[in-house]
Amino acid sequence: MKHATWKSPLIYLLSFLVVMFLIFILVYRVGGETVLPNSADLSLQIKNSGVNPPRVEEMPGAYLKWLAKAVRLEFGTSLSWHRPVSELILPRLWNSILLNLFSLFLIFSGGLTLGSFLAYHTPQAGHPLESLLYLLYAIPDFVLGVGLLSIFAFHLHWFPSCCLHSFNLHVNAPLQNTADVLYHLVLPGVTLSASGIVFITRFTKSSLDEILNAPFVFALKSRGLPRRIVLRHVLKNGIFPFLTMAGFIIPAIVSGAVVVESLFSFPGIGKTFFDAVLTRDYPVILAVVFIDTLFVFFGLITSNFLYRHFDPRVKNANS
Repeated sequence: MKHATWKSPLIYLLSFLVVMFLIFILVYRVGGETVLPNSADLSLQIKNSGVNPPRVEEMPGAYLKWLAKAVRLEFGTSLSWHRPVSELILPRLWNSILLNLFSLFLIFSGGLTLGSFLAYHTPQAGHPLESLLYLLYAIPDFVLGVGLLSIFAFHLHWFPSCCLHSFNLHVNAPLQNTADVLYHLVLPGVTLSASGIVFITRFTKSSLDEILNAPFVFALKSRGLPRRIVLRHVLKNGIFPFLTMAGFIIPAIVSGAVVVESLFSFPGIGKTFFDAVLTRDYPVILAVVFIDTLFVFFGLITSNFLYRHFDPRVKNANS
């Protein structure tokens, strides 16, 4: 167990370095020409930005130089925005983190609630709701987002269709500003979290079904304990496997954020990445991929840690 404790982070670190090296090669060797407002400035911009595509034999050295700067958040200058990449993406990174945290809240609160409901009411009320959830899971994020925009933004006018703030926002009204931000997060947050809610719902239901059939639950019921006490013991034993799924949800959110942010014109790094791909802005592409990959591996490491240290089934197996 102690051997695996230090071995797993090392494997993740090596995997991260290899993944970034492969992406570095793909961006520079397959990316094509950079699109600039003034094509006559192309050579000058590439030279000044330090992103002149290296030859194949120079790739390892160029990657190590880029990585040494990237760990200090020095990604060069954007070819299309003509600004330091860090100044461009870091403010938008916080917007994306806010959207992701809001989506995680919806995923786990909705998934735990629906999963618990299905576990206690199957088969009477479970089957229709499960069928609806499977249908929701099959809908792509883009299609779901377009549907939500059409109904709730353009037709009913209940929610805004884009951005993170209203144009007539008052600067010195923190409560109003917070409510306005949450108001703008609803549609993109629901779109981004829909498939995750279904996934956590199914996982929660399966975990609770297994625990409800455990001998200790029958023992509690045979003693005549109130349903509330039994439910508390069931949730206490079922919450740890549920928490370990947090790390597996983060990569799905990160990958889906590009589509969702672009669809809702959300000022995050997903939308920035989409715009950078269209203009083949190499420094921005690599910077966003670097940050997103860090989040993905952070999620995997977190999930692995929670799974090894808090899941009672794994702890008992290793004890």
